[in-house]
Amino acid sequence: MESNPFSIDVVIPAYNAEKFITQTLESVGAQDVPIRSVIIVNDGSEDNTKARVLDFQKVATHLKINLINQSNHGLSAARNIGICHAKADYIALLDADDLWSPHKLSSQIQLFQAAKNPNLGLVYCAYERMNEGGKILDSGPKEIIAPKLRGKVYKSLLRGNFISGSGSSVLIKRTVFDSVGLFDENLKACEDWDMWLRIAKHYQFDYVDESLVLIRIHQNNMQKDAMRMITAELMMLNKFIQRGEKNPFLLWKLRTYLFNTGVSATSLNGFSKCEPILQDQLSGWRMNLASLLLSPAKNLAGLYLRNK
Repeated sequence: MESNPFSIDVVIPAYNAEKFITQTLESVGAQDVPIRSVIIVNDGSEDNTKARVLDFQKVATHLKINLINQSNHGLSAARNIGICHAKADYIALLDADDLWSPHKLSSQIQLFQAAKNPNLGLVYCAYERMNEGGKILDSGPKEIIAPKLRGKVYKSLLRGNFISGSGSSVLIKRTVFDSVGLFDENLKACEDWDMWLRIAKHYQFDYVDESLVLIRIHQNNMQKDAMRMITAELMMLNKFIQRGEKNPFLLWKLRTYLFNTGVSATSLNGFSKCEPILQDQLSGWRMNLASLLLSPAKNLAGLYLRNK
């Protein structure tokens, strides 16, 4: 560790990010607090991501940039490599197409420094959305998750990922990863939610109620891959069951998807490895009957009661 009381490493996983990586790095270089290092994990990009990073490195001499090139292993694996190379007191995650406000990190560090509870492990912030060209999008409550959770947030996070801005918004104590482990590389989506739950079980959360991150919305966003999301949510629900917890909304969502699309639960990747109780809940006449007879709202209430 450096003597600096708030040394920060930034971890940026990058896959085919040539269009946006320079802007992203410029927003990191514009931070009004010193950064120990910027760790960029080039996750098997097939475009000019590596060249763009090297070009930026030549002009941004005030930043220590560590470029790690590897074959493609996915977002979680790339983040994990970056985290393992990080040595600072705090780690900030940033997706390669998102942008930070210049005082993003300093605002979060102030909360850590002012915290009376030493168990504060993660600080996040509000965000805005922009399109592929960088224009800020008009967003209502259906598109934006406003920061509302602080303190002990585990029970609230059981219902869903309510951490605003998710990966690009968080600043996390390095020791948190030593305690809870790294991102689950088996999850191809929902990896943020899984990590926040694991952190929240042991640490408290706080947030800066200011939009300090711009999340870029474009055609390559992972969230637009429906089957990938459904498969990841299946794995998340299985994790809940393995921990002895329940998520009736997620169960209802998966049942509704299967019923509306006509997809068989047994055809989902990972279904055969799920707990028997979950396999039963997602297949057979029980799932179909619930989907046919109950409206979404009543269905959700019914699932909750049946699974208590």
